[in-house]
Amino acid sequence: MKHMIVRIVSLTLAAMFILPAIPSSAVTRFADVSPDYWAYNEINYLVGKQIIRGKDGKFAPEDPIKRIQAAEMLVKALGLSTENRPNPNFKDMKPGDYGYQYAATLAAEGIMTGSNGYFKPWDTLTRGQMAKILSEAYDLMYAFGTNFKDVPSDSWVYDYVSCLVDNHVTTGYADNTYRPNAKLKRAQFSAFMARILDDSFKQTVLFKALDYEWSEDGGLSLLVEIRNNYSYPVKLIKANVAVTSNDEFIADGTFEFNPEEIFLEAKQSQQIVLSFPSDLVYYVTDLTDIVVYTQTEINK
Repeated sequence: MKHMIVRIVSLTLAAMFILPAIPSSAVTRFADVSPDYWAYNEINYLVGKQIIRGKDGKFAPEDPIKRIQAAEMLVKALGLSTENRPNPNFKDMKPGDYGYQYAATLAAEGIMTGSNGYFKPWDTLTRGQMAKILSEAYDLMYAFGTNFKDVPSDSWVYDYVSCLVDNHVTTGYADNTYRPNAKLKRAQFSAFMARILDDSFKQTVLFKALDYEWSEDGGLSLLVEIRNNYSYPVKLIKANVAVTSNDEFIADGTFEFNPEEIFLEAKQSQQIVLSFPSDLVYYVTDLTDIVVYTQTEINK
C-alpha cells in the first residue's frame, strides 16, 4: 500500500461516544458477574436484548460454552424464527430434546450443520469453531488477514479468524496467539457477540464513512469519523485502510498521521478526510453500504 498523509478537516466532536444505555428493568445482575468483571457490560447488554439468561441467579461466565447454548444465543441474536423448521435428522438430537428447535433452525440456515450427522449439542465450542460460526452467521468479510502465529494462512480457520480480527471482534492474546483449539468460555462468546451487534464494545479506534467525493481523475475523498473506543487517550500514528461498497473492494491505502493533530480522549470522536489517489482506487461508482476496514497504530 502507498503511504499518504491525511488532511484534518475538523477538531474533536463535542459529543462523546458512550456505551449503549440499558434499561435498568432489563438488566439481570448475576451474582457471579461483578461490575468490575471484564465482560460485565457485554453480558448485561445481551441480557437486555434477551439473548442470554442465567440459572439460579448466576451466569457461570468462566464455564465452557456448549454448542447448544451458543446455538440458542445465535438464534435469538439473529431474530430467527424456530417455527416449521425441517428435521435435520441429527443422530444425537430429536424433536422435544432440549435446544432441538435452535439446532434445527441453524441447520436450516446453514450456520451450524453438525458433522457426520451429529450436532454434538453438549460438546464445548472451541474458539476456532466460534470464529467460523460467527463469520458465516453475520456474513463477515476481511481485508488484511491475521498474523497470529498459531493460525497459518493454510489453516481451515484462517479466513474465519481474519474476519473476526478485521471486524475488531477479537484481538487474540498478548503472546500473538489466537488458540483456535482452546475451549471457549461463556463470557468470551458473550463479548464476541456483543461486539458484532454493537460497535461501541470493540476495543479499537473505529473508522466510519460519512460521505465521499470523486475527483475528475478518479481519486476518492472519503469523509470518516474516527472514534476512540478505548478507556484511555490515544494518539493515532498510522492506519492501513480498505474501503468496500456493497461487499466490493473500492480502494485501499496506508495513511500516516500527525499524532499531535489526532489526539483522542477516551470515547471521543473526530472527523477527517482520507484521500485515495486514482491508482489506489479499483472502481469509480456510486458508493452505498460503505465499510471501512482498518489496522491502526496508536500511542497511548
